[in-house]
Amino acid sequence: MIYDEKFIQYLKDNLGEPVKVKTKNIICPCPWCEYNQKKDHYHLYISTESPIFHCFHSDCGVSGTIKKLFRKIEGKDISEKYVDPNKVKEYVKEKIRVHENVIQKKELVVPSITSGQFILKEQYLRERFKFSNIDLSKIKGLVLDVKSFIEVNKIPIDEKLFRMIDYLHSNFVGFLTENQSVIIFRNIDRKSSFNHFKYQIQESNFLDYYKISGNNINSNNIVLAEGVFDIFSESIFDSIGIKNNTRLYASALSTSYESLIKSIVFHEQEFKLNVSILSDSNMELDYYRKIKRFNKHIIESLSVYYNKSGKDFNVTPINPEKFIL
Repeated sequence: MIYDEKFIQYLKDNLGEPVKVKTKNIICPCPWCEYNQKKDHYHLYISTESPIFHCFHSDCGVSGTIKKLFRKIEGKDISEKYVDPNKVKEYVKEKIRVHENVIQKKELVVPSITSGQFILKEQYLRERFKFSNIDLSKIKGLVLDVKSFIEVNKIPIDEKLFRMIDYLHSNFVGFLTENQSVIIFRNIDRKSSFNHFKYQIQESNFLDYYKISGNNINSNNIVLAEGVFDIFSESIFDSIGIKNNTRLYASALSTSYESLIKSIVFHEQEFKLNVSILSDSNMELDYYRKIKRFNKHIIESLSVYYNKSGKDFNVTPINPEKFIL
């Protein structure tokens, strides 16, 4: 952290409590819109890595350098008492290094799909897509030829990948995530207990996800689910009835919905999202209530759907039950 250890106490004394210290941010009351207000969660985020801040309250949105914050509190700039300039310089150097690495990152190539080359994989996909009229060659990031994908992109083969490569090539279909940091593999053998596998190809600052574009890029409605096939089914069959007003569908092959929402906010630059989650049956509503409670600055509304016909939204006939949180 770039701040002196006394800075946290300064915030408590001058802005009130609670002051929460996270890895990337200090969260505390905003002196512009939350002064002397009692709340469970405040909206001023002060970066621990750079002398900047931003209020995520929908009616405020003030932001700037830490000097601006001190001037608001003190009437003058006293940042030199609390900001370590050497740590700020270290942070800037690290950001430059990361930025240079991002610039040099290679765009990955997905091998084209030749019909009939992987008959069992194609049959598996058509079954999962409920035999809808979908052109497999048009599916973004779909990898059937695993060995060619690894070879053409010169992906380093570590010990784990070396042991798996033949099995992945013969028995798995892959989906390359939106920012090309992860490939999500699904086993075409439904009887196997080893049904999915995620492989990290390169680093990403945020949780990466598989994305399907919706019918309205100007909408702030997004649909999330745990599995790739859940969002494919929903984008095709529109069981919850919002297809024509949805910006995107996304899956991260996990229940890390909070991280997924934050990642979408960053990459899509869309704030105050209307979120619809297609939940697996084993997830409790309290889990989603907590996500909304601590992310009100980026979540406008949150609706959770369960499929009364089965454990997820790839079980037919889909019979959605809606809960507005």
